[in-house]
Amino acid sequence: MELQTESTLSQEFKKIRGLLKILLVTLGGVVGGIFLLAYFLAGEIYEYQDTVDGVHLPEVDAIVCLAGGRGRIAGAGDIWYRYQESKDTAPTFYISGMGHQSTWAGFRKLLRTGVRDVIRQENVVLETESTNTEANARLLARYAKAKNWKRILLITSPYHMRRSRMMFERVSAVEEWPLRIETISIYQEPFDPSEWRLNLHGVRVTLSEYFKWIYYRFIRTV
Repeated sequence: MELQTESTLSQEFKKIRGLLKILLVTLGGVVGGIFLLAYFLAGEIYEYQDTVDGVHLPEVDAIVCLAGGRGRIAGAGDIWYRYQESKDTAPTFYISGMGHQSTWAGFRKLLRTGVRDVIRQENVVLETESTNTEANARLLARYAKAKNWKRILLITSPYHMRRSRMMFERVSAVEEWPLRIETISIYQEPFDPSEWRLNLHGVRVTLSEYFKWIYYRFIRTV
């Protein structure tokens, strides 16, 4: 009787194990299909045209640079320098998401020599609290409202810009301080946006951003 029971349990276990294998294979196929589809569609995030061409600089209250991407701050600093050279009053240089340990001295090291020579602490706002794009947008909207800013120049990487602008517009509306948002992308990544599939780093960055873009576009509300 015990042998029969053990045999029955063994058979049931094999059935369950077989079903689990089928389930895992099915789930693997679904996940693989999702990633394959994303691989072909993710280039959508680069289908964005900046509002500023880099030659003609519009009047803005602040240059807002999203920290995190290599070379963004240096590139944004160069743009601030051009404003400082060509305008009567340079806009505030607002760095979003610098990190809790950031200091003025550490920030200056990220700028090029010519910019470091002329920039002063009163020209810069180092926002060190936010840790993601949504928080970047929320803190900026509240600061802009307090300072009566109406128009900003948003600077980030090409793969990040489409989602960033969408989120900044949504959040500023929720915070009841709609901003006019100009944009200019900083090309600092070691791959060309049109050839991101040829670079492992490009694939990783692009797919990660694409899933975030889909999430915030269709699921997440701010």
